[in-house]
Amino acid sequence: MPKISISRNHSLSPAVIKQRLVELGEKLQAKYQAKTAWEGEKTMSVKGPGVEGKLLIHDHKVDVNLDIGFLLSPMKGKIEEALTKELEKVTAAHHGHGDDHGHGH
Repeated sequence: MPKISISRNHSLSPAVIKQRLVELGEKLQAKYQAKTAWEGEKTMSVKGPGVEGKLLIHDHKVDVNLDIGFLLSPMKGKIEEALTKELEKVTAAHHGHGDDHGHGH
């Protein structure tokens, strides 16, 4: 199974990271029909038809470890790229461009 492993350092409080990962989880649910669930305060599990894994919050970094299923493996590069971008947003010191409350797509 292709694996995606991404780590990003951050200097934010875990609570902020968690809130942003909740938002990312909603995107994953919408895009990949993946269900997300929190296992404790620091681990979000992701499970869907073509993707399974965990997002882990550490004090100074965030780890994404996903297994890509057979159906999505041709898209692994795209998924990895998209997740890397999302993780950059999650760990950015300043969120977005003043559109914290926008719900645009």
